[in-house]
Amino acid sequence: MELIDYMRKRNQMTKEEWENSFYKKEQEILVLRHEGDVTSKRNGFWEVAICCLAFISLETGELHKEECRFVFAASEKEYENHLIPEFDDEAIYHLKVRKKLPEELPEIMIKRLDFLLVSVIEKDVKNPELEEILTEYKKPVIIGDDILGEPVYDKKIKSFEGHILWNNKNVDISLDVDKDNKSGITKARKAMKEMLSDSKRWDTDMRTFAAIKLTDLARDWCESEEEALKITEESFAKRITLRSISMTSGGSFTACFNDDDIFAGHCIIVNGSLKKGISSASMGG
Repeated sequence: MELIDYMRKRNQMTKEEWENSFYKKEQEILVLRHEGDVTSKRNGFWEVAICCLAFISLETGELHKEECRFVFAASEKEYENHLIPEFDDEAIYHLKVRKKLPEELPEIMIKRLDFLLVSVIEKDVKNPELEEILTEYKKPVIIGDDILGEPVYDKKIKSFEGHILWNNKNVDISLDVDKDNKSGITKARKAMKEMLSDSKRWDTDMRTFAAIKLTDLARDWCESEEEALKITEESFAKRITLRSISMTSGGSFTACFNDDDIFAGHCIIVNGSLKKGISSASMGG
């Protein structure tokens, strides 16, 4: 099944059809809630998904060390008026739920375990097994590198965050790779260090590329013709300064530049890869 066909099918579901995509049988579970939730617009309602680290089936007593979600429906009124129930991070909940029926997923999608929330029985439950998982989860994951320093894994955005000296100035870096992907971490570190080793050339090339692509837009932002005439490709390239770089394991990067108020404080984003070079530049948020 293609992703677009799958999404269309889900978005056309009525609330009744959506609820029927779960088993009728109810069961009780303990879930370890962590950060993150997702709201998706459906046909006349909103699907709210709450992310969890692990769960225990109270029917069998079995611990499942896998990420899952419990979901529930919110009305348009609840969504628009910010009345959707909230669930505390890093808390253990005792829930009554219905498990998701098997379904065909597009190959690109990651299979996940969803439960339809029937009711919340208890909050802040004490459970040694889940508490041990939470303790382990909260431990910082750090990369030690003689050049990149000690990037720390941010579990919310699933990337390693750190700082480096880029042409004698501090910039933020991100290695966009999961903490469990050891080969990906190695590749992302290598790619970032390769870019850093030729930082003067990359810095010049990115600022020059951004200037060529965005100088006309910068002039349009000016409040007067006199001000616009002062912005040249050369002055544009000199004014912007690198703020951060994110790197993937495949060597693709996104660099964010401070705009020196050229775009009223909006950042400038430059994308590319180590193999193919710079591919695009745009004004960011």
